[in-house]
Amino acid sequence: MIIDRSKQQKNLLEMLQEKNEYISAPCNGNGICGKCIVRYKRGATEPTRRDREVFSEKQLEDGYRLACQSHPVGAYEVELPESEETIEVLSEWEKQQKTDTEELTEAYTQTPAEAKTSGGIQDKETAEGTAEKTENALYGICIDIGTTTLAALLVNLETEADCQTAVSVNHQRTYGSDVLSRISASNGGKKWEIQRCIRQDLQKLIRELLQKEKITEQQIQRIVIAGNTTMCHLLRGFSCETLGVAPFLPVDLSWMEGSAADFLGMKELDTKVVILPGISAFVGADIMAGIAKMNMHRSEGYHLLLDIGTNGEMVLGNCRHMYVTSTSAGPAFEGGNISCGMASIPGVISHVFMEETGKAGFQVIGETDGENKKQQAIGICGTGMIDLVYELREHQMIDEHGTYSDLYFDTGYELAEKVKFTQNDIRELQMAKAAIRAGVDILVKKAGITFDEVDDCYLAGGFGTKIDIKKAAGIGLIPKELEMKTIPAGNTVLAGTKEVLLGRISKEELEKIQTMAEVINLAEENDFEELYLSYMDF
Repeated sequence: MIIDRSKQQKNLLEMLQEKNEYISAPCNGNGICGKCIVRYKRGATEPTRRDREVFSEKQLEDGYRLACQSHPVGAYEVELPESEETIEVLSEWEKQQKTDTEELTEAYTQTPAEAKTSGGIQDKETAEGTAEKTENALYGICIDIGTTTLAALLVNLETEADCQTAVSVNHQRTYGSDVLSRISASNGGKKWEIQRCIRQDLQKLIRELLQKEKITEQQIQRIVIAGNTTMCHLLRGFSCETLGVAPFLPVDLSWMEGSAADFLGMKELDTKVVILPGISAFVGADIMAGIAKMNMHRSEGYHLLLDIGTNGEMVLGNCRHMYVTSTSAGPAFEGGNISCGMASIPGVISHVFMEETGKAGFQVIGETDGENKKQQAIGICGTGMIDLVYELREHQMIDEHGTYSDLYFDTGYELAEKVKFTQNDIRELQMAKAAIRAGVDILVKKAGITFDEVDDCYLAGGFGTKIDIKKAAGIGLIPKELEMKTIPAGNTVLAGTKEVLLGRISKEELEKIQTMAEVINLAEENDFEELYLSYMDF
């Protein structure tokens, strides 16, 4: 990219955002994360103090800079980093059955006819290709707006079969990796830029679905969307002024209906769009979809739903009452604030194990089975971090407080040439897992039950599906008492929105869940801080 500016007050990150050039900026340009890396091929700016902290002298000489710290003047040419467009996004879900083995769960699939009769869950691979294409078939679209990733599902409304999926990174990441960063960006004058960004992403996904299925816009009858409360606010262009400060008041948590033109900026799409209702500022429509899909509101027994990500949303309840909360786990599980942390893209370490030699081995995303050569690891994602910390503790390379032995304290543990896990990285993971675990304990206490009375613990989302449950319990992220009851549930957001799309879950039913849900503010719980500190240890 070559740009000529004789005078420029904005930093390079802001300039790229205005040009719709995607670059990951987890800290929203505050100079903290050190990840908005670019390389000047000519016209490089003088390195700032922060640049010198992040890059070696050789890298600085080669033109590497942080985009948020760089204010170019005159003509320059920059090379953007490798894109996260190939990020792994979960777009399917699974019905799980508990077994007596260590592997706890075994997925089964149903035919579209069986799913229609039983209301059961279909596996995407089974459903795709089973829909009988008719020239005038009518379709609906389900959309999951995640903080990090986006997923869309095309459904044949007559056969109720899944037809196509489309996935993408959420390009709002350029305004920060977590919801608080994006709230800050919106309140800082970028509300309409952020809305334009998410609309463009969703428009692209919808067009991809149409192209894959070879259908027209006229065949789309309705669209159902769910996301956390911040994502829904940013899509609608609502003010976030009261969303990020106490008492955290959303503009609107209700069931919203409108046109594709109003909600998505797609005038060519004459169809109704529904955004599912939320529960609170930090427990949104995505969790509502999960509750509905897992039938928690229809169950006599207690079930726990965990969405372990930046916000750490969780709900415990049954057909009589729901206890919901969100704990600020930070972006550690999604690679934020971790020196070598990255999203789930090819080349990133997703699982770690200790070899007989005492050296850690690992699996990388995109590694092809049967090939002897392994991709050069470029970073580590959340599931890999959990595995690594578990192995470090098991082999006494860190103590129960998470402190490295003298051998690794200053340098960190090196997994690969570009992947070192530092002492500060461990602290970030400790804080995230302690917040999640303390939140779970508070909900169980509020319900007046014990862990023995919890029937199932559902792990929602891609992170929950890829996680090693034994290792997650081993480091204290999941209560040991729930290890044998924990079930990866897949993308419960798409599954829940499909239930609404097909009329299996009504607007009235979702509104009833809203009234059943008691929102727990962990900051007001006297024992939260004590629990949080106690769960910092491994």
